[in-house]
Amino acid sequence: MKELLKNKTFIKYLNIVIGCFLLATSLNVFLKPNHFVLGGVTGLGIVLESVFKTAFNIPFPLWLSNILINLPLFLIAYKLFGFKFLGNTLFATFFLSFALAVTDWIPTFTEDMFLAAVFGAVLDGIALGLIIKNRCSTGGTDLLAIIINKFLRHIQISKILLCIDATIIFTGIIVFGVKPTLYAIMSVFIVSKVIGTVIDGFDFAKAVFIISDKSEEIGNSILNIIDRGATALDAHGMYTKNKKNVIFCVVKQKQIPELKEVVADIDENAFVVIANVSEVIGTGFKGMVD
Repeated sequence: MKELLKNKTFIKYLNIVIGCFLLATSLNVFLKPNHFVLGGVTGLGIVLESVFKTAFNIPFPLWLSNILINLPLFLIAYKLFGFKFLGNTLFATFFLSFALAVTDWIPTFTEDMFLAAVFGAVLDGIALGLIIKNRCSTGGTDLLAIIINKFLRHIQISKILLCIDATIIFTGIIVFGVKPTLYAIMSVFIVSKVIGTVIDGFDFAKAVFIISDKSEEIGNSILNIIDRGATALDAHGMYTKNKKNVIFCVVKQKQIPELKEVVADIDENAFVVIANVSEVIGTGFKGMVD
């Protein structure tokens, strides 16, 4: 079992599977019962399921619409780009349909639209973050945008995707009204933030630039006291023309108070710039493929 957990391919597909189940749960428990259309094929599926049930009294579950809408897109993408292009997306798309069918029995957790919008979006964001972090997608409108871009090269994929998702969200207004759509739009913003957090990680770091006449002493203290690497950058003042070393280092957020104290003890007149860093790859932080 330990060897299996060290296998990168196994971990990758495990994350995709977990992401698909979380996404399916978010859709079946929070988003679909409250008619929140966040765009994408699943958003269109929520609309279609309601229309078929109301107009024709025919069940058209999300798992089925996800397959039926994605299938022709996969065939077109296969014709245009080949099987290698589809890669993990094919697995994720069909596994999502399986997860949607399996989780369809789970009852709605809350009828409060605000709570449903927030918790549904957070769960949705975590799920998509796990899937995207493993260089995968669930197909749908992403794939459609890539196909359209193949023929309309002058239009960016992001703009095509925005137009497609905006159209789907607009259909949500027509079918379900303005109120659920407003909650859905709020959810879209939460989803984007959560996806970024999952991909970049929760352990945010700080980039620090220190300008001081005692740069060597400060650099040595960062190395020995804070136990972080530091780099001296050659610089000179634009006004004084004097040459100086600028100390550059990246530390974890919790180490900032200690760093400030170290710098202040050596040179209380030092000029210090602290900037947010969302991701750091390298020794002391994380590897290139983590």
